[in-house]
Order: sequence, then structure tokens, then C-alpha cells
Amino acid sequence: MLSGERVLTAAHDGTVKMWDVRTDTCVATVGRCSSAVLCMEYDDTSGILAAAGRDAVANIWDIRAGRQMHKLLGHTKWIRSIRMVGDTLITGSDDWTARVWTVSRGTCDAVLACHAGPLLCVEYSASDKGIITGSTDGLLRFWENDEEGIKCVKNVTIHTAPILSINAGEQWLGVGAADNSMSLFQRPQERLGVPNIGSKMSGWQLYRTPQKTNAVVRCVVSDLERKRICSGGRNGVLRLWEATINI
Repeated sequence: MLSGERVLTAAHDGTVKMWDVRTDTCVATVGRCSSAVLCMEYDDTSGILAAAGRDAVANIWDIRAGRQMHKLLGHTKWIRSIRMVGDTLITGSDDWTARVWTVSRGTCDAVLACHAGPLLCVEYSASDKGIITGSTDGLLRFWENDEEGIKCVKNVTIHTAPILSINAGEQWLGVGAADNSMSLFQRPQERLGVPNIGSKMSGWQLYRTPQKTNAVVRCVVSDLERKRICSGGRNGVLRLWEATINI
């Protein structure tokens, strides 16, 4: 994870270290977990670091102040995915649930429990404050927050293997899976400037059927300037896909 001239790395020894890319040296150990770290997120604006892994605990540090803020307890198995946007943190676990936390308070605001297997990826859609989760059950679930709380508003079963990566933009959504494919979703109402009077999260529609590759698609990210989507596979190959929709 890169922040300016510093890089953050997490390891199976439970540490999160900061490195200086100019000198290739470790300048600090900024966090310690009790077991292997499997995922982390860093907000360069606030200096807040979140890391989680095999101990089922999500740890929050203020690395600029040099202190640990919270240990978020609730999951009962490994935490494999984490996403932090502002004061909101989302964690996905092998206990088949995702949890939504408030970072500043260190409290759990919701438990999302509708999958039939471990959650391997979670994503936050900033444009509509929705959540997307992916699991070993091959399902993609869309969650929306309203006055009654967070509820699942849409299920998608386009992939035939575990969902490994989700990346959401303002008008598109990329998904990578263990069936060696990537799929792309869009919201046509948003693109055409038509107001969506219903559920925004349920407005996501499949734009392209899974694009086959030669290996499991481990990660999907966007290149907004060039309007491309990048997918990375287990075979070490990066692929750039042209996005014909306006992202």
C-alpha cells in the first residue's frame, strides 16, 4: 500500500511496517497483530490504519499519533477483507458475515449475514453509500442503508466460483472471480442522467458477461483517466480492458 514516498506492508508475522521507497529501508513498525495479517487499509488524509487477519480482530491505529485506537471484536473466524471509507469500516470474515463499524467510536453498527460461505471481498459504493460483498458461495450481494438499517436489495449469481475481488466506481462495478473471469456492471440510469426513484444499489445491471482469462482473477482496479479496467491473475499477468461506458 503506497502513500507518497512511503509504503506500508503487512505480513504473516503480524506486523505492519512502513518503508522509505527512496532508501529501501524500514523506518517503523506501525502496527502489531497477534497473528498473520491478511488485509489492511490506510487513509492518508487522517493517518488511520486498519489491519486484520487470522486472529479475527480488526485493529485500528492512528499512526501519526503513534497509538492504537481500537480492537474491534465480533468476528469468530479469520477476517479476509477490509474496506475503510472515511469513518466507516467494513470487514468480511470466514464466519460467513460482514460487519460495518464506526472507526472513531470503535463500535459495530451492523452485521450482514446472508452468504453461505466465507466472505472474501467487501466494497463500499461511495456514490450511494451502499455495500457490495462477495463470497465463496459465488454470490454477489448488494446492500443498502435506509431508516430501517442495512438490508440486502439484490443478489447476482453470474459467476460459478468464489468472488475474489470487487471494485466500485461512480457508474461502474468490476468483479473478479476464481472461475478465471471478470464481469462488469453499470447503472444506466446514472449514465443517462435519469433519476433513480427506487433503490440505487439494486440499479446495478450486468453490462458485460464474464470476460475469460487464463487464470483466477485475484484483483480488479480502475484507471479513470484512460477509462480502462485492470485485472490481475494468479498467473502474474495484468490485463487492461477498454471500458466503453463513461466512468
